[in-house]
Amino acid sequence: MKVVAYVRVSSERQAEKELSIPAQLKAIQQYCQEKGWIIVGEYLEKAKSAKTDNRPEFQKMIALAKRPNRPFDAIVVHKFDRFSRKRDDHVIYKALLNKCGVKVISVTEQTEAETPQELLLEGMLEVISEFYNANLATEVKKGMTQNAKQGYNNGGTPPYGYRTEHVALGASKTKAVWVLGPREEIDIIRWIFHQYAYEGVGYKKIANMLNEKGVPTQKGGKWSASTIRAIIFNESYIGRKVWNKQDYQTKGKKWKDRSEWIVTENAHPAIITEELFNLCQKRAKERNNGGGETHKPFQTKPNSPFWLRGIFYCDQCNSRMVGHSTSTTRKYGGQKYYICGVYMRKGKDFCPYVGWRKEQIEKIVANKLRSALLRLTFDDQIEEEIQRYHRETNKHIAASITGLEMEIGFLKKRIEQMRQEIQTGGGKVYYADVITEMQAELKEKEAEYAHKKNLYQELILPETAIDSIKHDIRNLINLLNEEVPNPQPLNEYVGKFISSVIIQRETKMVQIAMHLKYGEQVLYQKMIVAEWEGSTA
Repeated sequence: MKVVAYVRVSSERQAEKELSIPAQLKAIQQYCQEKGWIIVGEYLEKAKSAKTDNRPEFQKMIALAKRPNRPFDAIVVHKFDRFSRKRDDHVIYKALLNKCGVKVISVTEQTEAETPQELLLEGMLEVISEFYNANLATEVKKGMTQNAKQGYNNGGTPPYGYRTEHVALGASKTKAVWVLGPREEIDIIRWIFHQYAYEGVGYKKIANMLNEKGVPTQKGGKWSASTIRAIIFNESYIGRKVWNKQDYQTKGKKWKDRSEWIVTENAHPAIITEELFNLCQKRAKERNNGGGETHKPFQTKPNSPFWLRGIFYCDQCNSRMVGHSTSTTRKYGGQKYYICGVYMRKGKDFCPYVGWRKEQIEKIVANKLRSALLRLTFDDQIEEEIQRYHRETNKHIAASITGLEMEIGFLKKRIEQMRQEIQTGGGKVYYADVITEMQAELKEKEAEYAHKKNLYQELILPETAIDSIKHDIRNLINLLNEEVPNPQPLNEYVGKFISSVIIQRETKMVQIAMHLKYGEQVLYQKMIVAEWEGSTA
């Protein structure tokens, strides 16, 4: 174990009565040597009082202990009163260090057991920390929202063709904005949009043309179809800044409703016209509807034995995994695997190779999905689970609606009171101005309330919805129970209940995103986790 030594004497006069710094240090070194511990630092306070704010070495040590990458696991003292004589300081700092995973150990005294006061304080520190973090997050979000509305950048790398520049606001404040990048990058962006809109060239071909010309991407790598697609759909190129599109609080990323996005027009110089951008969106839609290229909805090939195709994704590049069979001429016959589609098409420069055995992953998914669906259908729990999920996902909106109702009620009541006081002659001269301000605020609150009410809709299920879901569940379970599953109908039914399957390469954990849907409406979602057992290709 790695430790630090903390040594202190109180004052010049008291130092004569107390064990000297060298003597304390020697005792600590001998104690650690016997325990086999390594001393990685020494903090020596010469003639310092027990007040923590008067001990610079102590404060340095505590600051280092609070870091995530601290170099030690314990603080060793000669006696506990060297750490702190005051009981409240001792309890506070010990609780703080416990929370950080750092022990305080005495050479001459038995390590203290945790007292009820320390346990209580530790819990209070956790609650205060949680409140502070939540409040800080709210304030940061508020500041970032205001930033975005004014067209300033909230961090991150600007798109290809732009650069970040800091502008001064006052004596000491600066804000980040996007400005046009090098001329050659601007020309490349315009060329990409022109090729897609007017020449009918697809994402992959545009990427290949750029790679053949030796044009590097923003990070110095090669272009891919997904990079070109991201550019075609990026509203930044018409001077529009869009922020708050995704929710990162959930596991992974989740797209928010467009009504929650912060959109600022003319936030930075445009590279292309809005007409050209809209034409590209029209072309993309036409390609999609007409059997277009990379953004075409995935369809399983007829008679394909790989029934997870279309829902099994690579954890490295988020592309779909595709089926692959080894040669049947081998001694033990062919093997079937799911392999990253990007690796298959472009090679290891774009995504490292890994293959998951078809039989093993399909068995894991089948068993986990079957168990989850059987639990839902047991004792008619489906409707109850759907309602619970709906309440949980909408509770923050419901709380906001309740708060707005109270604020609106208060404003209306106060405005009416002021009007009555004015009519009876008891009102102040400034009441009229206050009423005008309050009416403006009331209008804003009512608009926000209407918007939130529109977002939060009571879940009303048709009578046929639950019956339809149960029918699909029964059919799927029957297909999963077949000794030799029929992959085509199985793929169709599995797609109704699973949005994605991902295996994390490092941890070998299988993540199955299950859902219940009625039409396009998602009624229930759950993440199922399993451990991969077996080898990879």
